[in-house]
Amino acid sequence: MLTAPLASEAFQQTELMAERTDIELLERLRSALKRLRAIWWAFEPLLDEKEARVVRKRFKRLADIAGEPHELDAACDLLSHATEDCARLGPVVRTLRLERRDASATSCVTLRKAHVDVLLRRALADARRRLEARDDDRTLEEFARQRVSLADDMLSKREHRASKMKRVDAKALRSIEEAATKLQCLLEMFAPVLERGHRHTMTHLLAAQAAFVRLHDVLASEAVLRRVAPALSDKDAVDEAVRWLDKTARDESRAALKRLRALPHPA
Repeated sequence: MLTAPLASEAFQQTELMAERTDIELLERLRSALKRLRAIWWAFEPLLDEKEARVVRKRFKRLADIAGEPHELDAACDLLSHATEDCARLGPVVRTLRLERRDASATSCVTLRKAHVDVLLRRALADARRRLEARDDDRTLEEFARQRVSLADDMLSKREHRASKMKRVDAKALRSIEEAATKLQCLLEMFAPVLERGHRHTMTHLLAAQAAFVRLHDVLASEAVLRRVAPALSDKDAVDEAVRWLDKTARDESRAALKRLRALPHPA
């Protein structure tokens, strides 16, 4: 019942890929896959845990493929603004635009070959069999409270750890993003059976995520640039672009930490 709307969204997007190859379609698919991944984490104790982890890894891999065009888009936007300060970046931006033009089609072809619909139907069928075979006397309310509390603790610890850093790196950022997405999904999914008063309100959660949006784009752009660097003959231009992104990442990291530290963190 909980997975039906997201599974339907994923099926719809994969069907549309036969006719369309745009970033918006891929973003919707990525969002659905990320939320499905969170649901599999929520119910992992009631499933075959090893198989549930495999399913989550597959969802992550597919979501990453769907997200590649967005990362190229972000890199183009950022470095287009950087050309005002760095005159040599023109060739880099042009190469990224060429990559962006083909990225959506490439991602759609890759995802069609991955047979997302088949993978998802198998995962749903296996999860249903596992759940129906279990004898668990916990109520949904008890189970939901336990999983939400665990997700809440994970995010609190990662936020606290990050707030003590001088600079948030890509690994720390990903860990916070994953924990925040997981908690947001669980709060929305279990909302009908949860009581009020969770340490992370939805407002706090969205504010924490917003604090890292631009930093995420900068770090993703740096990874994209390194990926396309072999296609560029002007090594000096690449080095200048990397330096600009690295400086921007430091600035955005400080700004993100400032916003994160300003949020109320319960003991």
